[in-house]
Amino acid sequence: MNDDSILLRRPLGELIAEQLRQDIYNRRIELGDRLIEADLAERFDVSRSTIREALKILEQEKLVLSKARKGTFVCRFTEEDLDELTEVRLIIESRAFVKALTHMEDKDFNVLADILTEMKQEAEIGDWNKLFDLDMLFHQTVVNRCGNVRLVKIYESIRVQIRVYIAHLDRYYTSFNSFYKEHKDLYNVLLKRDAGLVKKKIEDHIEYVEEKLLRNNKS
Repeated sequence: MNDDSILLRRPLGELIAEQLRQDIYNRRIELGDRLIEADLAERFDVSRSTIREALKILEQEKLVLSKARKGTFVCRFTEEDLDELTEVRLIIESRAFVKALTHMEDKDFNVLADILTEMKQEAEIGDWNKLFDLDMLFHQTVVNRCGNVRLVKIYESIRVQIRVYIAHLDRYYTSFNSFYKEHKDLYNVLLKRDAGLVKKKIEDHIEYVEEKLLRNNKS
């Protein structure tokens, strides 16, 4: 069974939601932009009811907001939103990364190593969007091995919001390679299987991202 047959079985609303999600991640659609049903229906050559299905999915993910008599808009995130998301990430990821140490096998570290190889390649090419996607994959891979299904589900529920935030980090990193190196360092700490070091490293990593976004948003 090929990928095309799998895609064809997915509801059209989900496929369009995924495309719009990618457009927001890649900033082809900006925060605060209005999403007009008629324009989207014409773009995707579908009915407006299908567009409404897609927008409902994005609204459940807190990615868009529907306002009565005004339309649907891509959510703008405030400093308070970032503070709250960072706090949740610190709680979930610091716990999940430490718990993952007792479950991760050589094959799991090989997966992370492969992700890092791709990150290095994309850093050399200079593709921020792919780097950010690989960043999400790196973190999700570790969280998935924490041994706590509920913790994984909670993390998955905020992945979309995390991805939207990191889409704006390209303005603040000094180089593509510095972003790659940060994850290489995190990988090396995981290899040591020292719970204290891992907890500190992942917390520093998450807080560093927040500090960059907050500092530059105020400048």
